[in-house]
Amino acid sequence: MKRVAVVGGGITGLAACLRLLSADKGIRVHLYEAAERLGGHVQTIRQPDLGITVEAGPDSMLARKPAAMRLVESLGMANDVVSTRPEAKETFIVRGGALCPMPRGYLGIPFDASCAKPPLLSPAGIERVLQEERLPAELPEGDVPLGAFLRSRLGDEWVDYVGEPLLAGIYAGHIDRLSLSATWPSLVDLVRAHGSLVAASRALAAPRQPGPSRSAFVTVRGGLSSVIERMAERIQASDRAEIRTGSRVYGMETRGPRYRLKLESTSGERFEEDVDGAVIAIPPHAARELLLPILDLPNVDTHFQSTATIVLVYPRTAFGPDLDRASGFLVPRPEGMAVTATTWMSSKWPHVAPESLAVIRAYIGRRGQDEALALSDDELARRAAEEVGRLTGAREQPVWVRVTRFAEAMPNYGVGHLARVAQVELALRSSLPAIAVAGAGYRGVGLPDCVEQGERAAEQVISAIRG
Repeated sequence: MKRVAVVGGGITGLAACLRLLSADKGIRVHLYEAAERLGGHVQTIRQPDLGITVEAGPDSMLARKPAAMRLVESLGMANDVVSTRPEAKETFIVRGGALCPMPRGYLGIPFDASCAKPPLLSPAGIERVLQEERLPAELPEGDVPLGAFLRSRLGDEWVDYVGEPLLAGIYAGHIDRLSLSATWPSLVDLVRAHGSLVAASRALAAPRQPGPSRSAFVTVRGGLSSVIERMAERIQASDRAEIRTGSRVYGMETRGPRYRLKLESTSGERFEEDVDGAVIAIPPHAARELLLPILDLPNVDTHFQSTATIVLVYPRTAFGPDLDRASGFLVPRPEGMAVTATTWMSSKWPHVAPESLAVIRAYIGRRGQDEALALSDDELARRAAEEVGRLTGAREQPVWVRVTRFAEAMPNYGVGHLARVAQVELALRSSLPAIAVAGAGYRGVGLPDCVEQGERAAEQVISAIRG
């Protein structure tokens, strides 16, 4: 029986374990996670006294990407899938200390003068966006900064007040330092297909045929940690698998055709394990350091941004009826706030809280604007509650608050990122074919992306060790 190690117990590593176990009955799997818990950034806060189930980390999965939905169904959790409330459609953007509706149109790209109004965008800013339809449909040669591409087509004002908080906010990144190819390559496809982004926005905003519409994002009723728990149960139920939390892999070397892992437990005990292959599901810089004794991998050179989330629970009477019609607000950089965005969780998701409570989650930290992360938890929560209260007109203070910090959590893919990842993958296939890397630092930060990467890495390792 062949032995395969999976290093890293986030959703990527867990997905790799399940694929290894299901694809080849002649494989034994050992999962090693340095922390005492599995799931990585997936963390569900469950507060039974308040009836609250809310995510501290990622709160949903993109439904159009099938990997995560296939996983949920394979775990027998299809009936637990929850869609967003259809009423919570509106998103606001802060300008001048006030909430302004996000422009109508795909990704907030106006397609006529009625789609956006001052003060969010000035008349000149709106006109500059609409001029894009008359620009040549020139496409970049190779990879370029996401911000540079959008500024050249839609202008600085739209980028600074709509594009960056919406598109770069997903990565807690700086729009002028993110790779277009690695983050939003679909924008190039839209120009190619429609001739301009404005024309694409008009086409995509056209009324659709009547019929049921599917929520773009889904989650599960018990919280995303329940998916992690079910994955772990499946793995532990196998007599060909073992999970070791609190076990850090600090070294790796070759032993003939096999590999020797050097491990250290949280108690300081050191031990070794020999394996035939491995899926390395940890950040690229950590994977590179681990593999350095046996292969000097190219440097992916990805910046990881620290963030924090603050869950604020209010009496529902603190807000007016408008709360139920919105999903949250985004904060552009020029506003200079600690909060970069909020999700109005109890409006967006039906399972988060009882009707007597309103739950708002605030995000802190983005590249080049993360001074607030130096504050204590108490001060950070006070700052978030003050900014959220001022913008929403909250009539009462939060009755419960929870701060969760994520150190170096969000990968910011720089220009040329995908080419560097391809070099890493080629080097491994050429020199160490039974070792594969996967995770948010490589080819996508969303949960479906991570699941798919874990499964593909597992298949690569199986193919290599079976020859």
